[in-house]
Amino acid sequence: MPISLEPGQQYPIVLDTDKDKPADSRPTFFAKSQSMRGQQSIGTVLDLWTNNDELTIEELFDETCKVLEGVVVGWKHMSGIEFTPDAIRDVLTYGEARELLRKVMYNQHITQDEKKSIE
Repeated sequence: MPISLEPGQQYPIVLDTDKDKPADSRPTFFAKSQSMRGQQSIGTVLDLWTNNDELTIEELFDETCKVLEGVVVGWKHMSGIEFTPDAIRDVLTYGEARELLRKVMYNQHITQDEKKSIE
């Protein structure tokens, strides 16, 4: 069965700046695997970051968060900040949001060894 159809299928993502932090405190996002349609939606937003002459920064952030809210399903080790889709704006910089989107778009997740250290 395609991974995007597996019920409850999610995988951990660690931002590059956090990859060397100890596993018991490493900030980790959990995202849903994406089908081609989901990847296309993410790619459209990433394209807006480089090919945009019309959107304001507020609109660009809104579009970015809208997509993130649809694919990020949780996190841990975020300094006690409870996960809600709206809280994404409170924990990420725009650069981190773009990195997270890229990793979700390509279904890039942490390695099996890294996963073992998180569990």
